[in-house]
Amino acid sequence: MGTIIWGNIYRFIEIMWRRRYYSGISIVLAILISSSMSILTPKKYASHTSILVQESALLNPFLEDLSVSFNLEDRMVALRVLVHSRHILFTVAEQNSLIAKNSDYRSRDLIVSQLSDSITLTLSGTDLVIITLQWDVPSQMESILNSVSELFIESLMAPSRASIISSEKFLLAQLDLRREKLVIAEGKMAAFRREHLGVLPELFIQNNQTLFSIYRDIRDKDIELSGAYGQLNSLKLKLAQTNPVIGIVEEQIVSAEARLSLLKASYTRNHSKVQSVELQLNNLKNEQQKLLSKNVEFTDEQLNQLWNLASVVDGSDGENKTPSLLLSQLENLQMAQSRVIQLENEIAMLHKQSKRLTNNVAMEADVAKELSALERDLSVNTKLYHDLLNRYEMAKVTGELGRHEESEKIKVIDRAFTPGYPTNLTLVVYLIFGLIGGIGCGVGLTIAAELLDDTLWHIRKVSDFDSINIIARLPSIDYEEDYDNENHG
Repeated sequence: MGTIIWGNIYRFIEIMWRRRYYSGISIVLAILISSSMSILTPKKYASHTSILVQESALLNPFLEDLSVSFNLEDRMVALRVLVHSRHILFTVAEQNSLIAKNSDYRSRDLIVSQLSDSITLTLSGTDLVIITLQWDVPSQMESILNSVSELFIESLMAPSRASIISSEKFLLAQLDLRREKLVIAEGKMAAFRREHLGVLPELFIQNNQTLFSIYRDIRDKDIELSGAYGQLNSLKLKLAQTNPVIGIVEEQIVSAEARLSLLKASYTRNHSKVQSVELQLNNLKNEQQKLLSKNVEFTDEQLNQLWNLASVVDGSDGENKTPSLLLSQLENLQMAQSRVIQLENEIAMLHKQSKRLTNNVAMEADVAKELSALERDLSVNTKLYHDLLNRYEMAKVTGELGRHEESEKIKVIDRAFTPGYPTNLTLVVYLIFGLIGGIGCGVGLTIAAELLDDTLWHIRKVSDFDSINIIARLPSIDYEEDYDNENHG
């Protein structure tokens, strides 16, 4: 087994040596090509800048709820696409005078495409962004990287700034709208309460208590009015009994009885004068009984006549005391009438109040329903207004906090620089690669030539033919050398 391996190695070396010109030519050509590539390849330079993006939670955990997060990991793909966008790269090219003002669209597109291929954004960890630039003019690289980093920071900060500004504008507009609606709701509530001042639900219990008190007063006043009516009727009856007509009849009865006594002393009972006086006396007594038994109802005109009569008699110097009694009775009657009128007016007023309170109590359900709707509307508008006001103030604080922490959140760790040497491979490396490539190419060409050559160089190829016996193997003969030896010999 070892003999076979060493035999194959020997045969490979023998083939390589026999066809050494293929390998030599391949190595020389590969070295020349690699040297030419090293010399002709444009020099490329590399520069980078690193930006540290810190979240507010890391800077100040106590203000985390007031700050806007960058979400750098989630936005990195979008930021990378944004930096490579045509708008950003065209701006970078203009800022660094890479595009002439009168240049055509093709040259502009080439510069933009070249910048896009040369700029690389990578995220190291969770908060470090590295921007790398490969360019062929080292003097332009620092300014290009500075422009790209500024636009990257602007793109990174733009959403938070725009969101805060738009939030403040939106909340301010909503605040004005909600303030108008709140003023309208408050006006409706005030007008409704002013219109239904006595029917408000908070007065329902008080109205019921007042209504019950009025009903109790009406009952008491009705009882008092009944007594006043009884007193008035009693005074009218007494006044009727002290009628002056009855007094005159009584005086005539007394006078008739006196004359009858005198006539009976002078005459007999059958005398015509005695009978005439007795008849007159009986008529007077019957008239007295009629007047006493009759319930006299005085009209206002009659009462006024009695007042006039009592006043005239009371002003005279007579000895009769009846007019003074009449005047006292009339005064009591007048007081009783006044009391009756007073009670009637009070009862009428109480009935009017009870009717109004009854209507108020009956309207309480509808008023409470409408008032509940107004209160609900007012409560919703008030809550929305206060929530929006709170959010607006929080947005203002968030904006101030973002502007205050902007210099701390984003820091440039490694600033852009001008490289001092290119990033291309050195000539030695190119030569090594050329040598390796030439050797490989020479081996390949040698193997290919050996496989395609049908010359019988080895005994194995001869043995491939059938029924051919090898008698002897002759060494290689140099005919030119033998010929020269024979001529000189």
